[in-house]
Amino acid sequence: MSIDDLTAENRSLRQKLKALEEEREAWRKVQFIANVADQLLTMIDRNYTYESVNQAYCRARGQRRDDLVGKSVAEVWGQTQFDEIIKPKLDICFSGQVTSSEDWFKFDGRELRCYQVTYNPYHNHLGEITHAVVVTHDITDRKRAENGMKQANDRLERRVQERTEALEQANAQLRSEIEERKRVEKALRDSENRYRSVSRDMPAMVCRFRPSGQLTFANLRFYQQYRITDETLAGTNIFDFFSSTERRQMEKRLKSLRPDKPMVTYEQRTQTPGGETLWRQWTDRALFDDDGTPMEYQSVSIDITEQKNVERKLQQAQKMEAIGTLAGGIAHDFNNLLMGIQGNISLMYLSIKPHHLLYENLRSVEQLVDSGANLTRQLLGFARGGKYVVKPVNLNTVVSETAALFGRTRKSVRIHEHLAPDIRLVAADRGQIEQVLINLYLNAWQAMSEKGDLYLSTQNVAIDENFVKSFKVSYGDYVRVSVTDTGRGIDPAISHRIFDPFFTTKDFGSGSGLGLASVFGIIKNHDGIVDFESEPDRGTTFSIYLPVSQEPVREPAKPPVGILKGPETILLVDDEPYILDVGAKMLKKMGYTVIKAACGEDAMTQFSQTQQRIDLVILDMIMPDIGGGEVFDQMRKIKPDVKVLLASGYSMGDAAEIMERGCNGFIQKPFNMEKLSHAIRSVIDHGHHQPVS
Repeated sequence: MSIDDLTAENRSLRQKLKALEEEREAWRKVQFIANVADQLLTMIDRNYTYESVNQAYCRARGQRRDDLVGKSVAEVWGQTQFDEIIKPKLDICFSGQVTSSEDWFKFDGRELRCYQVTYNPYHNHLGEITHAVVVTHDITDRKRAENGMKQANDRLERRVQERTEALEQANAQLRSEIEERKRVEKALRDSENRYRSVSRDMPAMVCRFRPSGQLTFANLRFYQQYRITDETLAGTNIFDFFSSTERRQMEKRLKSLRPDKPMVTYEQRTQTPGGETLWRQWTDRALFDDDGTPMEYQSVSIDITEQKNVERKLQQAQKMEAIGTLAGGIAHDFNNLLMGIQGNISLMYLSIKPHHLLYENLRSVEQLVDSGANLTRQLLGFARGGKYVVKPVNLNTVVSETAALFGRTRKSVRIHEHLAPDIRLVAADRGQIEQVLINLYLNAWQAMSEKGDLYLSTQNVAIDENFVKSFKVSYGDYVRVSVTDTGRGIDPAISHRIFDPFFTTKDFGSGSGLGLASVFGIIKNHDGIVDFESEPDRGTTFSIYLPVSQEPVREPAKPPVGILKGPETILLVDDEPYILDVGAKMLKKMGYTVIKAACGEDAMTQFSQTQQRIDLVILDMIMPDIGGGEVFDQMRKIKPDVKVLLASGYSMGDAAEIMERGCNGFIQKPFNMEKLSHAIRSVIDHGHHQPVS
């Protein structure tokens, strides 16, 4: 071959080399973007071996790329961590599913940090899953990205500089370089496709922009959110996506970034045109030149709406639990006061005939006591003791009967029932559930300005673990009752307060504000869920979920009639003097011999001395020194067959534990002489008694 031919070939090879240099430079830009990203990116093959890692990942581990590529994941992270945390996620990924988790890791013995790790399946040109692209996002602290990846370029430059004077040797060397660059080019294209897959599937929105706001890069999620394309990217300003107030806040945050504090994270609340509230977490990071001047900014945004909603529901549940405790205490004390009044009324009835001038006054006072007792039942329904007598209940029957009752009194409301024919039984206090439904009907009636359509439906549902996460109940089989109105809906500004006791939107004096509060408390105490959906001017749907029961339905007992008497001896225990006094008088009027005890300790003393004479103990549940539950347990140790009737201003829900330990009966204050007499005879004569409220 002549010198001219070699020279021509050399020139041709140089032109090809130049073309490859230009392509390689374009690829270097892509690699530059990948390597300065905050995310830690790795490529793992189906043998659980690292095939590729980015510079951020190397920095996080404190290792070189050559120390990781080619090694197994188990070797890098340790066998235990690989088996328990990483391998299960990789197996899901290799099955074709994208999976993501948040885990705490220590990279190379450094501080414990939290990372969001997303495993993305990578498909080759044949559609086969050959690798897992793992995106690790440091959500504790973002670290500056560093430039890197010069290996192929350095090798190429060294070889070009080391050319010999011999033309044949130079051409041979150039041909060798071209072949190597072809291999590098293919590897870079493959890597580019993998990183494009990562960018496409990344759950966060990512963009870069200049200090002026001009966008220089955006991933697919960002394109979709703000409806931009590759063609419109360069002409788009990120500040145009925000209101003037949000823009000023964003500019202020960006100006506060410095080389020693290059990153800021904040939350942003926005509202869709449809009125839906969305939350996003933004992380802005500045990239500085050598003089400390910002060259470019990077923003990463994650949707945290679901997390915010869960936090809000948990806060609401905690608040309602605290208020419920207070409401229960108030109701207990108020019931004790009503007991004193009711007891004295019962005694006065014995001395006053129906034609007496004061008889009607007594009836009025008794009606007021009943009204007060109803109010405390609503308070107790909201508080922790909402369940009285729990039995298997068919909710279709309860819904139909309460709807019929409500329809007779509110004829302006059109009622539509859609009840599942195969509805399952639930474990519930029927009276309490009737109160829940009536309260929901009344609430709907008021929301519709007393006229409209009311839709009632029942359905068997299976609730999963994700749904119950913020409600603190067990997942499984439930029955759902939905009450839907066509009213004005609930203002989003007050939706978080609708279950608060005494909160009402009605005019002063038009309502107590206890309706929805008691709904919440009763369903909560049945281990159920109350949820709602509402749109302004389009109505509201309240849904209650009650757990399924397998017990058969039993016929209810007939209510007692008349005052029953007896000759037995009764130990009456109560720490309220006025209740102790009126209770003793009532019992004596029924013919019983009464021994009084003013506290738990006094009760134990009296019982130890006179246990053989005592036929029944009427025991207050809440006392300051020794509670009724402990007194009951100690009495059972002294006399295992002792008969005890538990009495309390709280409801059966609070007494359930004592009842399960063998207590013979329960009666809720306030009660009249007739109810008390039947409760006493039931326990003494039969050894057990159905709870009375």
